[in-house]
Amino acid sequence: MFFYNFEAFTSPCELQIEIADKTLSDSVAHAIYTNAKRLENEYGFFKRSSQLTLLNNRTQNRQIVSDELAGLIHLSLFYSDKTEGTFDIAVAGTLKEASFASTLQEYNKKIDKLLPFASSTHLKINENEVIFSNNFTKIDLGGLVKEYAVDASIRMLKNAGVSSALVNFGGDVAAYGTYNSSLWCVGVQNPDMNEQNLCEVTLNENALCTSGHSKRFYQIETERKSHIISAKPKYYSQISM
Repeated sequence: MFFYNFEAFTSPCELQIEIADKTLSDSVAHAIYTNAKRLENEYGFFKRSSQLTLLNNRTQNRQIVSDELAGLIHLSLFYSDKTEGTFDIAVAGTLKEASFASTLQEYNKKIDKLLPFASSTHLKINENEVIFSNNFTKIDLGGLVKEYAVDASIRMLKNAGVSSALVNFGGDVAAYGTYNSSLWCVGVQNPDMNEQNLCEVTLNENALCTSGHSKRFYQIETERKSHIISAKPKYYSQISM
């Protein structure tokens, strides 16, 4: 078993690869790392030259995007529909501007201004053309692109002939095969007691996605705000101290 660690999508990432040939293992691990960094640079919300930043900072509300970005947006809108808007790339993308506020008063003022535009109902996509109904709606693929990268990593591993592996990109985990002749076992950490797990989940040819307030948040005055942004931010985005 070969182990690799790196950072992508502002998260710690790890690979566990079971294969006899270390040279082949190193090669596929490098390909996975390279692809993860490519996706981070192409679709990172805060990457100045990313496709996503160019789309969000548009001067016109009709934009032609790449095949890959179009595919990600189509997929996002599909999941938004299936979850009845619980997953919505336009919520975090639009409301994230409020995270730069220096006071709670400024934060709430920005939220009130942007909330009417924080919905993917304000955009549609026809093949590769994205059409926005206004200048304020933005999108954030942070809730999707890591999982997309994990899926791509699993395909690379299988194509390389790896019989067993685990991919973990910041809590988004996929695995197949076995570890020491048993199914892969993934622990979900207790945010209040890091040395304990809330539960353990076995994985084989499937995935587990997690996201924690305890690991990613920002603070404005006395309030801690979660990186998970809801369409009802005044209720959901504050974390108890």
